Amino acid sequence: ADAPSAEGTPRTDFSAARALLIEPLALPKTVRRVFVSPADRIAYVPMALLLPGRDVSYVPSATTLVTLRAEREVVGNRILALGDPAYTSRALPRLPSSGLEAKAVGDVVLVGEAATEAGLRQRLASQPRWRAVHLACHGLLDAQRPLLSSLALTPTDEDDGRLTVHEILRMEIPADLVVLSACETARGKVFRAEGVMGFSRALLLGGASRSLVSLWKVDDEATRALMEAFYSRWHPKEGKGMPAARALREAQAHVRAQPRWKDPHYWAAWSLWGKPD
Repeated sequence: ADAPSAEGTPRTDFSAARALLIEPLALPKTVRRVFVSPADRIAYVPMALLLPGRDVSYVPSATTLVTLRAEREVVGNRILALGDPAYTSRALPRLPSSGLEAKAVGDVVLVGEAATEAGLRQRLASQPRWRAVHLACHGLLDAQRPLLSSLALTPTDEDDGRLTVHEILRMEIPADLVVLSACETARGKVFRAEGVMGFSRALLLGGASRSLVSLWKVDDEATRALMEAFYSRWHPKEGKGMPAARALREAQAHVRAQPRWKDPHYWAAWSLWGKPD
């Protein structure tokens, strides 16, 4: 009952969900990390609100987590970032902050006219593994046909600029982390026994060890602040970074501390799928 509303905006009272899902677990204070394998609409409950002070990572199943941890991960380097695509449709307003976001976090940056599907594919294949692939753009949800949910990139004469879940399933995305800095990228079609079918599942199958996705329509400026705070902790310019789940928790706290972004609408949408460290 406390999941995001039909309009995609979060409700602020999550006490009922906390009483139903968290309190019966009686977690001791020593528990600092929680794995969530959500069934049905629990996948749409922002656990950052229910588990304050704890690192949270979502996984499709315990088997998936075991498989991910058993893999010998070769850590990538450099960050490929795409932002502020040049949209030609009035239905898709430009996202200026997403371009600044991409330039702030990326080593290789595709913005404006360069933020095309072809450009992304070419850059993805240009090195064996990336530290992160960061896509800041509009997310277009098709809840009933999740394979048609898409990321809106710059359209060209060769393609419409819509990178769908179906296309991602056919791609190789060699990255330690994929960030979909767009609206509703954690959503899809919910199956009772399988969880959410959408971007996060496609990215895991494509070779990404982790993905960072959103549950509802997010604010452009608050998202930029959160992403910059996340990368400064997870992949700092100097020294060793912290685990991804902890970096996300601290980035959310950073945004929440700003008076204009205190409401959960601005920071609680983000969830990490896959390996937490």
